[in-house]
Amino acid sequence: MTETVLVVGASGYLGRSVAERLHEGRYRVVGTYCSSPAPTASVQFDFWTDDVGSLLAEHDVDAVVYAAANEYGGEVDTGDADVDDPFDERAERFAADCAGRRVVYVSSAAVFDGAGRQYVESDPRSPPDRYGHRLATFEDAFDEHCEDVVALRSSYLFGFSRGRLDHRLARTREHLERDESIAYFTDMYKSPVLVTELAEAIQALVACDATGVVHAPAPRISVYEFHCEAMRALGYDPDSIERDEIPPEMDVAPDTSLSSERFESLVGFEPSAVAPALRSQRDERPDE
Repeated sequence: MTETVLVVGASGYLGRSVAERLHEGRYRVVGTYCSSPAPTASVQFDFWTDDVGSLLAEHDVDAVVYAAANEYGGEVDTGDADVDDPFDERAERFAADCAGRRVVYVSSAAVFDGAGRQYVESDPRSPPDRYGHRLATFEDAFDEHCEDVVALRSSYLFGFSRGRLDHRLARTREHLERDESIAYFTDMYKSPVLVTELAEAIQALVACDATGVVHAPAPRISVYEFHCEAMRALGYDPDSIERDEIPPEMDVAPDTSLSSERFESLVGFEPSAVAPALRSQRDERPDE
């Protein structure tokens, strides 16, 4: 019997790749969108006003992939920046409605303050801002209400998702095409993971019975080197990319790179480095 997976955020950058990967894996995929439908998302769902429980029942859902962390984790304005009760309540309700089903929650390295490096799953969280706190809130809500749940944390996502390049690299590419310089930090570190590889990992986690936290341990790299390597892989000369350092007055996480104690054993592969990852996506790129 074909399992049905609800992909929340299936019209987004990650969600598109997740829905496509699950469909190719012969799952029945129910994809949601908030404002604009997409080929991978035909069911409208608003986190703030809609009841996910009714969707789960209507479509007889077996598993839930929450891939809308960026949309609902950090960019929705609830009015008072110091009061997050509306979000906390919605997260609790969403998680409670998912009880009894397999859940893969896509979280982020933003639950760490960046004072360390190559965080593993057992490291204590230290969210430095509202976005990180919201991610941690969702992790806790799922952990409290769902027995069969895994939280997958990643750092930067990059690459082509259904022919569309991620916004970071697209911005850099546009600058190089206009012969304009652009600067990135040499002292800020991430573990960028290819979007289609993260989608592959999510499919593997939907199918297995692992619970708890899993990190996507892509190789650690500075933001500056990330953009340089990516542009080379895409066929652009990165000489116009300038070196910069984090200003002393800027309150940002300097190193949210990730490591893992369990990723490969659960999903069967290790994430690729930036250049080979992008080269592997030649068939994903639109005609240019």
